[in-house]
Amino acid sequence: MTEEGTSAVKATTPAAAPTGSAAAATTSNTSAGPSNLAGAPMISMAASSASAVGTPSATPKLNNTILISVDGLHSSDLTAYIALVPNSTMATLAKQGVVYPNAYLPGPSDSFPGILALTTGNNVSVTGVYYDDSYDRNLYPAGACAVIGSGKPTGANGTECLFSELQDYETFSIGGAPGVGAFDGLATNVTTLQTDFPSRGLNGTAVNESTLPLDAACDPVHAWRYNQANTIFQVALAAGKRTAWIDKGPYYEVVQGQTGNGVMDLYTPEISCQCGDNQTGIPSTIITDGTGVDLAKNITAARAYDELHVQAVINQINGKHSSGNYAMQMPNLFGLNFQAVSVGQKYAGYQNNGTTFSPGLKANLDYVDQSFARILAALNSSGNAATTGLVITAKHGQQPVTTNATLISPTSIATALKNQNISVAQFTTDDIGLIWLTSSNQTTAALTYLRTLASNTSYGILDVNQPAYYGLVSNVAGRTPDLVVVPQAGVVFASPGKKLSEHGGLMQSDLNVALMVYAPQLATAGTVYSSTVSGSQVACTTLSMIGMTCSNLTAGYAQPLPGLTAAATSG
Repeated sequence: MTEEGTSAVKATTPAAAPTGSAAAATTSNTSAGPSNLAGAPMISMAASSASAVGTPSATPKLNNTILISVDGLHSSDLTAYIALVPNSTMATLAKQGVVYPNAYLPGPSDSFPGILALTTGNNVSVTGVYYDDSYDRNLYPAGACAVIGSGKPTGANGTECLFSELQDYETFSIGGAPGVGAFDGLATNVTTLQTDFPSRGLNGTAVNESTLPLDAACDPVHAWRYNQANTIFQVALAAGKRTAWIDKGPYYEVVQGQTGNGVMDLYTPEISCQCGDNQTGIPSTIITDGTGVDLAKNITAARAYDELHVQAVINQINGKHSSGNYAMQMPNLFGLNFQAVSVGQKYAGYQNNGTTFSPGLKANLDYVDQSFARILAALNSSGNAATTGLVITAKHGQQPVTTNATLISPTSIATALKNQNISVAQFTTDDIGLIWLTSSNQTTAALTYLRTLASNTSYGILDVNQPAYYGLVSNVAGRTPDLVVVPQAGVVFASPGKKLSEHGGLMQSDLNVALMVYAPQLATAGTVYSSTVSGSQVACTTLSMIGMTCSNLTAGYAQPLPGLTAAATSG
């Protein structure tokens, strides 16, 4: 593989990327170990949506593009897997595509801001979405209105905004709602869903609107409304393109865009359903009482769950609806999410100080690689191979890698603040802590006090700053947290348990994700583009690959990834 782009443009990438880190190095595909990122210095993503990184190129124009997020997949994981399995599908795609080893997502590295970076080209400054569990000072809590959609809220404004399995109609069901199976309730648009599957809610989803935050008119704020930027699906659909997306729970309706219906075929089985067969781990539509295997915490069950996604996207490639139940033209812009690698990292991890994949993680990487092969085979057999490109990346990384996580309960920090008469409205934690105070007037006092706790290792605090220090100020009123708590290397703010790693933070291994673009007859095939790029450029790249401009995306990146030059065009 050749290398290009040795003069990185770093103005909109992690500020002062640490020497020796993946952001400062030129990477090849012969690395001996899966990662050297755990414990690397924290990095800032200030101005991550200001302008494109790298010189834009004449992106290939195709009929179809598949966006694939292998959650948790570090750039170094991709490099190491290709070296370990040189005859793998990933290796083949790398030889026929362009690899970006220095791709960084904007922080925080939670799944929601991650998927929005990939599908809107924006960061929290525009989307206003810091996490799938955050806070809005202007919205009202669920239950503040006697009737949803009518009247005025009672009580004070300011509420937690949680978008998770707890908002499903039936939390422990694979379909997220009573009587909804793994492939049920999937139609071409929201209107059809309302007619065919009324159990899926007022807006045709498995999200229970009675659990959602409310605006001043008592209207429920779905995830797609909470996000303040339009998405690639919304833009593509408006231009007459066919769209589809597959992800890990009904709350991933967030990708619909602000119209709420940008995705024609949205398939979102619930990974946290605790509905896996206790012998095989395979998701079951029968187990709905939470007595089954938690698919999000079991290595084998995660593969079985991902199989639902793979079969759905193969159905779409073959000219069917994701359910496979009826004919539907292959989407122009579509894709899917894999959970197996993320679950493998959390519950099997790495070995030998992060230089080796554990057997469990390796098995899940193998599954993902084999799934890529099946997707390519479906493209070939359906006659779509010559007109379809792939963008393979991850909506977040994971840390730590070289060691197992030290789990420290965030309750100790919240209690310490309470003992100082500092009131916390919301404390969101993983390998980061986002604090919204009841009164922002206490910010200075809270900052000063929390910094005194950094010398006490029992709290796990490395540093505390206001969001502006990390470029994490949102233009959406009422959304910006008051403080960002950075954990010590290897620390995850979570209750004690079996978890080995987590995401959500600003560490190197949270943000430096795999990124590879494949397109037929690519003139730059086999290139490793070593300059720093942003994962937010993926949004414009996917649109460009199906012949669209990016001018209709809300702010964000208006240029596709550099280094993609077509030898020939089709479609």
